[in-house]
Amino acid sequence: MMKKTPLYLTGMLLMLSGVSGYSQQHKELSLSRLWELTADHYPSLTEKQARIEESEYRKKELRNAAIPQVQLQLQNSLGTFEGTNGAFFPVPGVFNVSGNGGTGQPGSGSNTVNSFGSVLMDWKVSQFGKQQKMIEAAGYEVQEAQHNLEASKLALCAKTTHRYLDLLYTSSGRTWADKNALRVKEIFDLSVSLAEAGLKPGADTALAAAAYLQAQAQQEDWNGKYQAGQVNVKELAPTLVGEQFVPLQQYMGKLFAVENVDSVAASHPFLQTLDKQLMVQQLQQEVIGRKQRPSISLLAGLSARGTGINSDGTIQNSYASGFNNGAQNYLVGVGLSWNLTGLYTGSVEKKRAQKQVDAVQSRYQLQKLQMNTSLQAVSSRIQAQLKQVSKTESAVQKTTAAYALYLSRYEAGLINLTDLLQIQSLLQQVEKSNIEVHQELWTQLNTKAELSGDYSFLFNQLK
Repeated sequence: MMKKTPLYLTGMLLMLSGVSGYSQQHKELSLSRLWELTADHYPSLTEKQARIEESEYRKKELRNAAIPQVQLQLQNSLGTFEGTNGAFFPVPGVFNVSGNGGTGQPGSGSNTVNSFGSVLMDWKVSQFGKQQKMIEAAGYEVQEAQHNLEASKLALCAKTTHRYLDLLYTSSGRTWADKNALRVKEIFDLSVSLAEAGLKPGADTALAAAAYLQAQAQQEDWNGKYQAGQVNVKELAPTLVGEQFVPLQQYMGKLFAVENVDSVAASHPFLQTLDKQLMVQQLQQEVIGRKQRPSISLLAGLSARGTGINSDGTIQNSYASGFNNGAQNYLVGVGLSWNLTGLYTGSVEKKRAQKQVDAVQSRYQLQKLQMNTSLQAVSSRIQAQLKQVSKTESAVQKTTAAYALYLSRYEAGLINLTDLLQIQSLLQQVEKSNIEVHQELWTQLNTKAELSGDYSFLFNQLK
């Protein structure tokens, strides 16, 4: 009878040493490194940064509205000067009255050149706090955009971690499939040797070959998943080149303590974004109330006019005559503008604004409730998951020892191939279950990190 146990142990040692040398030869990609590459290049973050800058410019625009508005007008025209009595509205809110001065006025067929220039300043010295409230609201919009960027970073970090864990999972699955195929290949070789020696029936060889083909099919399946995981990671960090290797030793079989967190901090970006939305809505409501009040302005103007019409009524048609007969005027005053209709319509706007405030408050409370509930639930699951990981790893150790014993007994002719394949299938299932519970644990840790807003623990563990 041929001894295959040394061959089995030698193969396992060669595989383990190969994996160790493989890891040392290729630098592993850490979670923190992947996040740095993602944060530097991912388009959604540059979009949020542009939103911040847009909000800052809007705030500057509102500040600039406090600067006196100065308008310059210059014109040179050619036309007739037939006057007529009457009044009209040239634009809504303004009316004009003109009339014929009587003697000395040119007739309908007369025309000459005119020139006119004016500078007008309109300085709204008081809007009863409306502008200040608008500036305050714009300031909170800037903060909202900043917290929105932080919330997007946190959500993207959760997505990055999920892709990274998926690569760890498929890499572990591929390693598991390779190890399982190596075991079944050893069983197949052993069954061939025993059958050739006449110690086992030839049917064992066919059964072992079928099991080996199934193990090879699993290898192909996990290779495909692994390659897909490589592509998904590079979608987040396109600068990565070639195959990326991840730290399987930190992913599998590492025990650690996890601190329980029962409530979400008020400074969490998800909550802060809604909080700043609430502040904006509340200030917008105040702005609507201030809009019902009048605006007071200081007005000042200078004008200069020239015309080709002389004082005696004669007409000069040359172009230069439009600058003759000059007249200069100035006007200063205080103006009050008040939209009286707004006293009625403003009450409806204020009611609508109050409902918007109520809606944002409800969203904030709902978000806080859901996040606290989810955090408490995931913390409980993590504690149970840690116990499950410990028990599953113990099961792997015991099943591995049992498999080695059954392999020796099959080699000694004490059991048949069916019994050996059953224990090998059990070991395969237990190892697969071990990978699954580890993946579930890391997934729960990712959820907890997103809810708590702190990824330092995961960055320290997966490096």
